[in-house]
Amino acid sequence: MGATKILVTETKTFYTREEISELLTPEYIRGLFEGEGTFSNDRRRDGTRIPCVTLKMHYRDRELLEGIRDYLGLRNKIYEYTHGGRHYAMLIIRDIPTLKNIMVPFFKNQLLGHKGIQFEAWLKMFPYLHSLHYRNLPKKSPPKLRTWSRLMTQ
Repeated sequence: MGATKILVTETKTFYTREEISELLTPEYIRGLFEGEGTFSNDRRRDGTRIPCVTLKMHYRDRELLEGIRDYLGLRNKIYEYTHGGRHYAMLIIRDIPTLKNIMVPFFKNQLLGHKGIQFEAWLKMFPYLHSLHYRNLPKKSPPKLRTWSRLMTQ
């Protein structure tokens, strides 16, 4: 007799998104990123590189990605796409304040495998992500600011 092939096409998860959010731990999330996450960059139309953190999984784990997003307090959308006949769900984080204030502190000195080396190399590409001097500045140039010494003499 030949081997029986089983094809699983369900998109259900064992727990609901809300239950997943309650059961998640920082260690579990870091473990998923160690195996499935990337620290990379995207390019804007003008060629400027922007930092990007991505967690990609099979679409059946969409609720897990939503739970991770909710656990971390993110507002990012979960994207879905099909490639090579496979259906994926992805959490993509590109906004600088979220990367700087949530993601970098969450992963800093916490990744144990090779992903930790990749994370540190990524931080070197975008040093403002771990700098205290970075602010989310407006697109327009701010008006010329008075210096502290000028303020003290007035």
